Amino acid sequence: MENGFKIAISGKGGVGKTTLSALLSHLFAEDGPVLAVDADPDANLGSALGFDQTILERLVAISTDKELIKQRTGAEPGVSGQIFTLNPRVDDIPLIFEL
Repeated sequence: MENGFKIAISGKGGVGKTTLSALLSHLFAEDGPVLAVDADPDANLGSALGFDQTILERLVAISTDKELIKQRTGAEPGVSGQIFTLNPRVDDIPLIFEL
């Protein structure tokens, strides 16, 4: 994704963010690979993109990987009063979680 661009979609709940994200992902995929990230706690982008249930069951929320969070930020999740890295390296995360 070195030569690509990033689009973030946010807003009030129930306004169609997931639907819009899936639509844009499909449209941009006509021109090449697309990395679509669902940061919503109620993650449904995979379903909206039409992924098979067996693939959806293998998806892992990065926010649940406490070891990765600790490794990248220098802080242990759930422990208060820590100093952590504000801009950790994340460019390799798509490769780590590749399906």
